[in-house]
Amino acid sequence: MELKCPYCNSDLIEGFIDSPMTSLRWHNKNAGFFEKYTVFGGEVLCNHNSDLIKCYRCKNCNKLIIDLNELDKWE
Repeated sequence: MELKCPYCNSDLIEGFIDSPMTSLRWHNKNAGFFEKYTVFGGEVLCNHNSDLIKCYRCKNCNKLIIDLNELDKWE
């Protein structure tokens, strides 16, 4: 099944990004100093055993798409 970019409707390419030493964390745009610059800040999206994070890339508009429901299921 070919997936299309929700921004420009081009084909998405399946691949991965890696995060070998840390968990994947999300930070609010208005995060304070403590949240941004310490290991205690941010919402952990993935505390994975694998360092590969499945994503899709649009080479046309240079976007990455990550399905948060799939983070811990792909190797």
